[in-house]
Amino acid sequence: MNTRPRIPRPTVRTAAGLARLAWHQHRTAHRTALALAVLAAAWALWEHHQLVTAVEHWATTCPNGLTDSPPVCDHTPGAVRTVMEQAHPPLRYLPVAVGALLGAPLFAQTLQDGTHRLAWTQSVSRRQWAVAKLCVTGGVTALAALLLTAPVTWWWYTIRHGRTATGPIGTAWRDSTPQSDWSYLPYTGPAGVAHLLLALTTGAALGLLLRRVLSAVALSAAVTLALQTGLEQLRPHLLTPTIERTSSVVFPNRTTNAWHLDQGYTHADGSLTETYNCPPGSWEAVQRCARSQHITGSYIRNLDPQQFLPLQWLDTAICLTVIALLATFCLVHVRRMKTR
Repeated sequence: MNTRPRIPRPTVRTAAGLARLAWHQHRTAHRTALALAVLAAAWALWEHHQLVTAVEHWATTCPNGLTDSPPVCDHTPGAVRTVMEQAHPPLRYLPVAVGALLGAPLFAQTLQDGTHRLAWTQSVSRRQWAVAKLCVTGGVTALAALLLTAPVTWWWYTIRHGRTATGPIGTAWRDSTPQSDWSYLPYTGPAGVAHLLLALTTGAALGLLLRRVLSAVALSAAVTLALQTGLEQLRPHLLTPTIERTSSVVFPNRTTNAWHLDQGYTHADGSLTETYNCPPGSWEAVQRCARSQHITGSYIRNLDPQQFLPLQWLDTAICLTVIALLATFCLVHVRRMKTR
């Protein structure tokens, strides 16, 4: 009896083969992410040049700052508004896009199409398959994040050091840019990379659970945004702030480059309150009213400029911890999944 010759199944036996397969399956998304990162980095570098040029022009036009200067000094330069205001929304929602468009389809697309069955019958384990997909896409995400966070970090470095400069150039930086640059923290240095990797693993874990691309994309966007919001709320409480007090109701001067958390008034017993109730009136009347409510001074609460980098590393450590937990979940869950 004649039998048909058996056709051997293609096998993936090496880590390099697995990596090539993982790249091939998501090559369009990988190439798009890298191309967009290169374009964004080029734009950010150009904006850095525009920012420095605009502030130097401000220093020439407004040598005395906002005092006794031409009307043009009343308006913030366009390049400063772009960097300090308009760039923040895209940077804030970038992790949402990464979680939804790179992370969610990472496993969900393969599971929905059923192509995972072929991979799982190869000579590699499910865990190796999952590790390859996470590592390859994670590497692409990390590279894209580095391309983008490097020039954004340069923005932050230039602004922060410009504010501490002396002479007209220092005055120009302080007058034309907001007093605090701590909003850059999750977009610069190691935190900028960690936040995007957190978004990726969040989307990947949800895609592995839901096994449907559209559901995973929607839920990943929502969960990633919730994580970013939660970290924003947690961040001011991670380090001990400095409280500066005065013996009058006039608030102390804010420290350059500090993160101003809140301000208020002090009671005679040392307790703090954010407000007190006094009707409008002369300075002496306000002082008498404050004393009648046992208000003896005022305070401001700041995180010092030297705490920026420790807070950034602490923020990064939190992200990396959650990343490790999510990656572990993926590797454990994929072994327990039933082929369907």
